[in-house]
Amino acid sequence: MIKVIFLTLVTWSAPAAPVDSLRMETVGGKQFIIHQIDEKETLYAISRRYGVPITAILEHNPAADGGLAVGQVLKVPYVPKTKPAVAGGDRIHKVAAKETLFSVSRLYDVSVDEIKTWNNLKDNSLSLGQELVIKKKSTTLAAQNTLPAMQAVKGAHTVEAKETLYSIARQYNITVQQLREWNSLTADELKIGQVLFVTQPMYQQQSEEVKMQPQVVEIRPEVKETSVVKPEVKTENKTQPAVKETTIRISENVTGTDEVKEGGLAELIEGTDGNRKYLALHRTAKVGTILKVRNELNNREVFVRVAGSLPNIGANNNVVIKLSKSAYDRLGAIDPRFRVEVTYYK
Repeated sequence: MIKVIFLTLVTWSAPAAPVDSLRMETVGGKQFIIHQIDEKETLYAISRRYGVPITAILEHNPAADGGLAVGQVLKVPYVPKTKPAVAGGDRIHKVAAKETLFSVSRLYDVSVDEIKTWNNLKDNSLSLGQELVIKKKSTTLAAQNTLPAMQAVKGAHTVEAKETLYSIARQYNITVQQLREWNSLTADELKIGQVLFVTQPMYQQQSEEVKMQPQVVEIRPEVKETSVVKPEVKTENKTQPAVKETTIRISENVTGTDEVKEGGLAELIEGTDGNRKYLALHRTAKVGTILKVRNELNNREVFVRVAGSLPNIGANNNVVIKLSKSAYDRLGAIDPRFRVEVTYYK
């Protein structure tokens, strides 16, 4: 009676064999699933079904290395499937058909190495129905990709998937070079969640204004004063002091008083990347003339000095002015050609 109870307990405590196997056996202290080969079955399919590497199956079934036969019996090492512990905020992903570590990593925006570390995986093979732990992204890691706390949310952009420096510059009507300078970027690679300045930071703006101040030229007609002395008028033995009248004259540098406004396209003068001066090429304005140029897209303005004549390329050419790189950047231009309004005195 005691022996029967003991055998019953042993049978009850043994792990249940998978439904597609014959039975469970213990050999040398190790548990094996006894599996009978079905039609069209392969070692790879069996290894995926039981979650056991092919090398482990061949180790205990050397004859299987030469091929499998229908009805052949294999001893497959039993690997108990334990459900991974899940911390708060983490997720469990159940592997579906045709899924790989790479496809799962793309689904949750994590790396293959991270998934392998979280699940103690030694290789990239997955089994159908296998459960993978996907940990929640650390806020500490995200903070490393953000800008310092002194930067306000206003005027900042958080990088999303598939965004580039060029697409972000287009979105905010700025140049890629400005993005690089404002964010101290040395490369074009961006990370999802990275925060970028899309307006010039205050500390950089103040420094830039100090640098640029001598370059700004305002168009003002020269004012010359001429004294006109009126004769003294005596009234009751009192004399009135002489009265000065001022006459405004246009400077000799300006040939007329007519203000000219014209609209059209502006282009960059090639080869002026290292030149910090605000220069321009214009078709009709004389060399030395000061022009005010306004970007019609963002209403930014800059004063430039005509350094040469713009060649007449063709009758249908709408380019009215070419600008040096400094003036181009000052206007916040992002396209090779952009619409501008040019104002000057004739």
